[in-house]
Amino acid sequence: MERKPNRFLTGCLVWFVSFLIISSCLAPAGMFIGSISSLFTGDLITSTLGTFMCQEDSTAEIRSYKSNRVDEDGFVRPTTYYEMHCVDVNGNSIKNLGGGYALIWSGIFIFIGIIVSSIIAFLITFLIQRFFRNKSNKDPAAPLPLVKIR
Repeated sequence: MERKPNRFLTGCLVWFVSFLIISSCLAPAGMFIGSISSLFTGDLITSTLGTFMCQEDSTAEIRSYKSNRVDEDGFVRPTTYYEMHCVDVNGNSIKNLGGGYALIWSGIFIFIGIIVSSIIAFLITFLIQRFFRNKSNKDPAAPLPLVKIR
């Protein structure tokens, strides 16, 4: 009697390894896309995140501030800070959300990368399981179908 591998366990192992390989590429790519897009798509960010983070009677607005920071060598360098504010109809800031919106925005892209990685890993697992499927399920002692040759 032949010993056959457990297909479920093998499939889980193949999925896990392929998920790790694919997500190690797509998650950092999502982080890169999220961090770069947070600098250029302020209107999209405020319309997307503002609906979840601000009150109903306010709108989200990204404000930038010129400031200075001290770098690792002790020199003062100019820098720009970005903050998301919930603003009422008069333009008064109701709530200061700080710079955390950029982390949430990048996290959305990382999450999308992980979801896509899991789907691709599932497809790879399905293809590998199908490719290595044991094709000897047919009974070799079974007679061949009769074919009439004229």
